[in-house]
Amino acid sequence: MAAAPAAQAGVIFTDNFNAESGSNALNFNGFDNWTVSAGTVDYIRSGVQYGINCVGGIGGCIDLDGSTNNAGVLSSTTIYNLTAGLTYMFSLDLSGNQVRREGNTVTFGFADSSNSNLFYASDAITLSQNDPFKTYTVSFTPNGNVTARLVIGNGGGDNVGLILDNAQLEVPEPGTLALLGLGLGLAALGLRRRRAA
Repeated sequence: MAAAPAAQAGVIFTDNFNAESGSNALNFNGFDNWTVSAGTVDYIRSGVQYGINCVGGIGGCIDLDGSTNNAGVLSSTTIYNLTAGLTYMFSLDLSGNQVRREGNTVTFGFADSSNSNLFYASDAITLSQNDPFKTYTVSFTPNGNVTARLVIGNGGGDNVGLILDNAQLEVPEPGTLALLGLGLGLAALGLRRRRAA
């Protein structure tokens, strides 16, 4: 499989999971853009049968802990050529499991293309049952050129995991990164002045 070139700025990849299947599918592995390994995930149609809603209450989403008591790992089928010095941002919409009183943790990020268990950069998100959908982002600026896959894995293995929707990979415009840095700098300055008062 050929590696995808990285754009200099803008969205490189996006997936809302709406077109994967017309119905719920337990232990699903028919994704267009992902493979499932080390366990299973369930494909959910919003509001149908399981009482789980996807973003906006429509379309499809993923229960990241499938129905085999062994949570799966999603890896992008595309391998991305990441350029040294560019910042790449991988974002997901995640909610709590919506059905059982427990917390679940998902780790996601960039992994070596030849070994999806070796992370270049990752983030762990822990949510309770009723935590609503929110966008989470992990960023990675490689020191050298690397090839990587996007990887998402739910901790645990009890048939109930966090709910995933809307995955995206982008390289922000340089101006966007500068504004983000400025905003964080101003916020830190405000916090500093507040503590001094």
